[in-house]
Amino acid sequence: MKGKISFIFMVFLICGVLAACGSEKEASGEDQKPKDKESAETAEQVEETISQTETESPEEDFKVATTLKEIIEQDGGKYSGNAYNEAVVHRALDEKSFQDKDSFQVYAHLLNLMSESKQYKQYYDFVEAFNPHIETALSETPGGMELDNGQKVNGTANIAILLDSSGSMAQKVGGRTKMEQAKEAINSFVASMPESANVSLRIYGHKGSNADSDKKISCDSSEVVYDLQPYNQQKFEKALGQFEPTGWTPIAKSITETKKLFEDTGNSGQNIIYIVSDGVETCDGDPVAAAKNLHDSNIKAVVNIIGFDVDSNGQEQLLKVAEAGGGVFETVNSEEDFREVWEEERVRLYNEWSSWNAENYNDVSGEQTDKMNELYGERTDFMNLTYDEEGNLKDAVYYLEDKEQIGDEVRNEVISMIDQRQEILAAFEEEFNRLLETVEKEGDRLKEQINERGDKMKEKYDN
Repeated sequence: MKGKISFIFMVFLICGVLAACGSEKEASGEDQKPKDKESAETAEQVEETISQTETESPEEDFKVATTLKEIIEQDGGKYSGNAYNEAVVHRALDEKSFQDKDSFQVYAHLLNLMSESKQYKQYYDFVEAFNPHIETALSETPGGMELDNGQKVNGTANIAILLDSSGSMAQKVGGRTKMEQAKEAINSFVASMPESANVSLRIYGHKGSNADSDKKISCDSSEVVYDLQPYNQQKFEKALGQFEPTGWTPIAKSITETKKLFEDTGNSGQNIIYIVSDGVETCDGDPVAAAKNLHDSNIKAVVNIIGFDVDSNGQEQLLKVAEAGGGVFETVNSEEDFREVWEEERVRLYNEWSSWNAENYNDVSGEQTDKMNELYGERTDFMNLTYDEEGNLKDAVYYLEDKEQIGDEVRNEVISMIDQRQEILAAFEEEFNRLLETVEKEGDRLKEQINERGDKMKEKYDN
């Protein structure tokens, strides 16, 4: 400002001299312009000179940025980014005198040439928009029996086990009763269901006896002994152990009453029946029609049957029931067959849990790695940019000092302002670090949960 005032004073001094010369010419009789026109032209020249001086000195209104937001709101330098060239910047500095400038004016001019504020804003916007949360959706967990038609039981399934408790189930196969082996197989099978699946256990033919005199009471017996709920080993085993085989075989009635159970429950998801029986309907019902009615209803349930030591006629009828119910028929003839059915499921489930573990771990790890690499890259580019700007600005300061354009005091003050700017920018690195920490923690926590779940279930199905 001091230079501006001195300049204007000189302009008016020159104007005074010119006015005196004009008076002499007037006295000597020489031609001259009207006085009012001459004054107007002189004022116009002064105004133009002042305007040029203000245009050439934008640093007059400069304010030192004290926050990152103030930095990114500044204009970028003429020679910032890829436009920077040391020789070009030195030549631009040579074209201007700095000997009468204070430290703020020098600093402002250097930023006008080399500020990276425009590029800093891009990194600021990146950080503001970046989502550090792991969004990988885990695949559905394995579980349940895989049927021959490819059907699998999922985590929202309602599974109804219908166990034949007719007198024929007391027969022994391989030294143990069919009922004992069936109970063991059912408990192992239900334990393999997804943890969130609902399971119920219904027994039928467990009252009276298989004598003709008890046919009515036995054929009317169909009872839920384990309500539809998630599997609880202790409660389920207790329900299995409270009855023994005695009566007739009301399969159709049990299917129909299970249909009512599904309708009353109103739960969404799969509705699946597994019937474990050693023979055909003996209570004059039509299990094929009952299964078809269930399968074709709005609840769209599926009827699957495991036949234990069933003769050819029984297999034919049970197969038709399963087909009408949209399910499959499996037949076993011994305790060893039951173990083989479970062993196949055990191996399949172990392999499926291994695959689930690996695939989901890799998916989460992949997203975590991609996000961390992106953050590392942006953080490195940002910090390198700040180092480049700092180096370019300080190089210009020392260049001006070498050219004796500024003294030690101005140099130290400008260097101090550059260092202050660098500290503000360096603090922004913590925003990148905060995002990195979130990505790392969320990814690691989710991977740990996947491994824990996978290891637990693989151990469950391991030998």
